[in-house]
Amino acid sequence: MAQIGDLVPKAGIYTQSGVITEKKVDGSVTVDTDPMMVNKYHRYANTSGLNEREKQVFNEILDQIYQKNDDVEKINDIQTEIDKLKTDPSNQNIVQYLRNQQSYLVRQAKSLPRFYNWEEDKIG
Repeated sequence: MAQIGDLVPKAGIYTQSGVITEKKVDGSVTVDTDPMMVNKYHRYANTSGLNEREKQVFNEILDQIYQKNDDVEKINDIQTEIDKLKTDPSNQNIVQYLRNQQSYLVRQAKSLPRFYNWEEDKIG
């Protein structure tokens, strides 16, 4: 099910990507191809699958973290956010997208977070 802010890579004869900005009662959607609108929802990664609030929270977290230049610091800061957010089950989607972003940075920087929290019964 499509949500406001979901990325539309192309639709039919329209080959320019955009984001869904309106859902109509007839089942159709309005797609805005303005790059600034795409950037509003997908600054760091394709966040289709998150609802509008989750997209906003995800982007706000990464806006703060990506002010730093050091990828290792970014990896550690994302881990801190993951550890904070995962205590609330309503944040599970945001946590998953943060993990994906962290994985991207880990591959790029070839470094792992210094600290992370894990469930004791899953260690072994």
